[in-house]
Amino acid sequence: MEKKQIDEFRRVLGTLPEQTPILNIEDLNKYPVDKSTWQENEYGIKAGPFQFYEGVRGMSVETIDYPSNPYRLLFEFCVSTWGSEEYPTMWPRTKPEHRFEVVKGVLENKALPLGNEALQFSFIVRSASRAAFDQHARMRVGATFASQGVRDNSRLFAGFRVPNEIWRNKETREELISSALWLKKVYYLLTSGKKGNSFQAARSVMTMNWTHNYKWSVNYMSLKSYMARRLVASEQEDTVATAILHWNEINKRFPLLANYLRPKCDWAKKCLCHQDEYGKLFGSLFKGCGRFPETEHNYSTFNWSCTDYETLEQQTGIHLPNPNEWKNYEKLEDLEEKDQKLFKE
Repeated sequence: MEKKQIDEFRRVLGTLPEQTPILNIEDLNKYPVDKSTWQENEYGIKAGPFQFYEGVRGMSVETIDYPSNPYRLLFEFCVSTWGSEEYPTMWPRTKPEHRFEVVKGVLENKALPLGNEALQFSFIVRSASRAAFDQHARMRVGATFASQGVRDNSRLFAGFRVPNEIWRNKETREELISSALWLKKVYYLLTSGKKGNSFQAARSVMTMNWTHNYKWSVNYMSLKSYMARRLVASEQEDTVATAILHWNEINKRFPLLANYLRPKCDWAKKCLCHQDEYGKLFGSLFKGCGRFPETEHNYSTFNWSCTDYETLEQQTGIHLPNPNEWKNYEKLEDLEEKDQKLFKE
């Protein structure tokens, strides 16, 4: 590529030297102490160019790619062990009602699960905290992650997530925001000027609550496992919100698939925060969320839930079904219209 083409491409990516942020040092000194520079907005508080998010506000998940008809694939893989030497494609030869029965058996783990691993989805996650990303990227099987670098480019304008329990106390909220703004100044000083340090060195002042963007790909079987763990309110709030946003992306297109993406406690029909005596050593430090209050144990270090579903619903605009709200699809006609159409293709 010629230099002109390289520069054009780098400009799109935002990696040209002249695209490095330039700020006024006087403003950077003013933001932490002069609260008149802080402006409330729909996400929380913005101080100059820096966004501070209330809880999980402002997070988003976008679907990159997904199968056009996942039910056809689930069906074909399930019936792959049968047939004559002709070995025909079975979907066109099968009634929609029978297709549904096979797929339902697969989703309920009553038939061969092979198709679950063949269904592939990919997403973009924006503005989760780095802590939430680190929890998510612990997935080892069936998932691939590609995230925005913190050593390759400036993260000066990354947002900052203020946990809800801190946000609710004005004094501690303002103290945290002021402290985070001083860190923004340090990061800027480290990376600016002719003798600026590398972004690799400057990330030493980044906290786990700076926002992080990433892309990932996952098969449906691994997605079910991820949702079972990360939809549970014993996880950090934006870890749970990330899972809820993914659930919503699936639910918009394939309600039947989304119906089987549930917290593990909903499958067990009991609270799993403190499962036994070992829960006191290795389990949740927080009180149960109240999803199954009659089965909660009394042990906890913090006498409140780690994450509050009601608050997440207010801040994301997404309602995750309660334990008694999951659907029971008995026949094809019970499905939402968009799913019925796919079974009738």
